[in-house]
Amino acid sequence: MKSGLVALGAAALCAPVVGAFATPVDPTQQPAEEAAAAGLTDEQKAEAKDLFGAWSCSTCHVLAEADGYGYIGPSLDGNDAMDKAFVIARISNGQGAMPGFGGQMTEEEIDLLSAYIMEVKK
Repeated sequence: MKSGLVALGAAALCAPVVGAFATPVDPTQQPAEEAAAAGLTDEQKAEAKDLFGAWSCSTCHVLAEADGYGYIGPSLDGNDAMDKAFVIARISNGQGAMPGFGGQMTEEEIDLLSAYIMEVKK
């Protein structure tokens, strides 16, 4: 009986500790995967298109949705070989004739621009 009371007391003491580390779930927030699957908002697309133009991406790359008709770099339209991680790495670090923009653009801008490229490339 005494060991049962000790176990019950220990369990009662642990409950507040567990609750202190629990993170409340906000039902209004989407998980990142769901938000990514939903796509960019019109506002995000407009901002990313502005970034594409402001950083002169259209000078070198074809991306019709962003009025990009350059011929120096690879076409982004029709390029099924790239994924978002590849685009982020290339924008951040550059390669060959393409300069790296990491440190010039924020990580948020690079992420937005990469998501935009992946979403609108034909």
